[in-house]
Amino acid sequence: MNSDFLSLIEESKALNSSVFSLIRLQLLASIASVGQDGVMYRELKAALNVTDGALYTNLEALKENGYIKSNTIELEGKKLEAYQITYEGALAWGHTKNWLRKLVDCGVKK
Repeated sequence: MNSDFLSLIEESKALNSSVFSLIRLQLLASIASVGQDGVMYRELKAALNVTDGALYTNLEALKENGYIKSNTIELEGKKLEAYQITYEGALAWGHTKNWLRKLVDCGVKK
């Protein structure tokens, strides 16, 4: 087996397994892309095309891990949740992106 692949598998052990689901990766990517401005719950729901239950559960898991935070804001008399990535979340997202790039590159013949 290729030693690059074996070292990649070893590196994967350092990643937080609670981030590794497609929806959580999509959420971290989406929230990280907007920076400190944050993104509204309804925008995430529309962009990712997921149910309220799936979105809420996965947002809560990311909050429990300290990767995102939420704030309630009032807009035109309506209370809305806005989500922002935390420093820890940005680090975890960066590590995950780097690992995914290495995984993809590992399959490319040189």
